Amino acid sequence: MQLEFLGTSSGSPSAFRNVSGAAIKFEKSKKWVLVDCGEGTQHQILKSKLSLYQLSLICISHIHGDHCYGLPGLLASMAMSGRKEAVHIVAPKKVIEFLHATFSLTDLALPFDLKTNAIEALNCASLNFDFCKIEVITLKHRVPSFGFKVSETLIPNKLKISLLKQHGIATGPHFNQLQMGFDVEYQGKVLVSNTYAFPSWQPRSVIVCGDNEKPSLLKGHIDGVDALVHEATYTHKDLKKVGHHTGHSDAKRIAEFANQTNVPLLVLTHFSARYHGPGLLDNLEEEAHTYYQGELVLASDGLMVDIPKVLLSESLE
Repeated sequence: MQLEFLGTSSGSPSAFRNVSGAAIKFEKSKKWVLVDCGEGTQHQILKSKLSLYQLSLICISHIHGDHCYGLPGLLASMAMSGRKEAVHIVAPKKVIEFLHATFSLTDLALPFDLKTNAIEALNCASLNFDFCKIEVITLKHRVPSFGFKVSETLIPNKLKISLLKQHGIATGPHFNQLQMGFDVEYQGKVLVSNTYAFPSWQPRSVIVCGDNEKPSLLKGHIDGVDALVHEATYTHKDLKKVGHHTGHSDAKRIAEFANQTNVPLLVLTHFSARYHGPGLLDNLEEEAHTYYQGELVLASDGLMVDIPKVLLSESLE
């Protein structure tokens, strides 16, 4: 599982950073997730090894343009490339309306099915796809804003060989079926896959947040998360100068929360343009390190962050 950052600026792009966009990739699927799509995101994708043919799910955190203005162009390019497979979008209702209005006014017809899920209309807080699970988290900003907890689901099983031997179950085609998750009949008895198979590794999950001034809103979702991606638009001192009406977090605030909740990996992003350029993020990084003792990463455009897996063994099951 891997994060790839396509844009790490807040508000507007600069010569150093594009506006918000992050990709989430999976070990056992070529499909990937895009969280936010600021202007120019498709140009950032062209600089990467990401393929638009495998982009399956787009999640948009809120209606501000630096998080969604790149959507129409991205989808138009996907249409021109001849894509036929459906694309899923999870986004605020107004973002979906913005898309359809743009399609209408620019005479764009998509050759693939655009399956939209308005966050406000969701009957549940989570959505299951064939390669991952998405949980929507309500945040606090000047407009309704959301975070997304993304969990992998395609984890190959291993067999409990010693247990199979203990139960006198000889090798055969039924081993493969059990490993694939199917219950099978063997010598007049039904062998249950969950009894004889277990995941090769612990499912990994990451939370990628939109703009959010209140990290504590993540408390009910943070346990067991492998990485938290959160905005740190300002340092604490600068946010006090600018004013809390911005609805943003500072490095101190999110670092304190991550430390209190034992987040193993904190990735900060969405930096104000005042910090763009060599050495200008040093004070923000020092502030975060002061309040957070785990692994800290300050995202930059093109950065890839691996989410390591914790292998499971038969003895743990």
